[in-house]
Amino acid sequence: MKGLISIIIPTFNRAQILPETLDSILSQSYEMWECIVVDDGSTDNTDDLLNTYAKSDSRFQYIKRPKDKPKGANACRNYGFEISKGDFINWFDSDDIMHPEFLQTRISKLIEEDSLDFCACLGRKFVKGIEVDALTIKPHVLISNNYLEDYLLNGLFFYTPAPLWRKRFLLGKELFDETMQRAQESDFHFRMLSLNPNYLYLEDALFYVRVGQESITKGADKSFLAQNSVFKYFNTVFNVLKNKKDENRLMEYVFYRQAVNYYNLNLLKPNFFERLKLFFSHSHYLVGYTLSTKKLKNHIVKIILGIGLILFFKKGYDLFYYPQYNYRTTPSAN
Repeated sequence: MKGLISIIIPTFNRAQILPETLDSILSQSYEMWECIVVDDGSTDNTDDLLNTYAKSDSRFQYIKRPKDKPKGANACRNYGFEISKGDFINWFDSDDIMHPEFLQTRISKLIEEDSLDFCACLGRKFVKGIEVDALTIKPHVLISNNYLEDYLLNGLFFYTPAPLWRKRFLLGKELFDETMQRAQESDFHFRMLSLNPNYLYLEDALFYVRVGQESITKGADKSFLAQNSVFKYFNTVFNVLKNKKDENRLMEYVFYRQAVNYYNLNLLKPNFFERLKLFFSHSHYLVGYTLSTKKLKNHIVKIILGIGLILFFKKGYDLFYYPQYNYRTTPSAN
């Protein structure tokens, strides 16, 4: 439907705070929206809460993640997209809050300029309340002439709610990777940026990110699956870069990140045979990164020694640490 915004929200056991999110949607000055809330298997009273909202306003849709879809916010986001009816897509989180002009400000720009693939805005972090301690989150780079370099090295980033996407740009593309437990938003935005979209980044702070809530994937940051998701993300980055010209610095940065990631993955495998399995599944990637540029080839002997040392003795960090290739100009957001 022309002008309709599909707001897609994954949720899991957020019944206590979800009303703040939903009420902020009801308060939008732009009223042509549908809100698809995809439940990831909540065990609290989310069901009763969402049915109440759906009965009071038909623009709300309460959907449960199909059983044939993997658990997690990524599958919920993708399923919400599949059933969406709008020409514009806005993924949102179930604990965040919209400013009343969140939708209107960005869709005005997209309607005004049909060549824009998405329009993003800034957000604000808060702990106690949006009127108490909210601080604006501003990337170091907003306007970019080199999307991939600025995203990887120079502080260009997007929170998931920030972009309002034109649906036609997203159609036919792989959206959120349903196998990932960490870095999935970085992975998604990197892949979209690699397609050279035309976008506008506004300096208006129009949404509020609640800090301190548990994510849908509880405790993921410390798990092997989470660390492996980071490895997968940077492998995707490398595969995109190797098909482009003059990206040696970025490939060297990927090598820097992946060498340490490989070491950390081995530390999470206490059993030798588990590390041996990791050797067969991952070490060839690390060797491939090392051989990708003239500078990196100088480290191939160290890397091979490191792979052997971590496999047999769970040691050898110095053989995997190459800070000379950390070209970031800002702290890592990806």
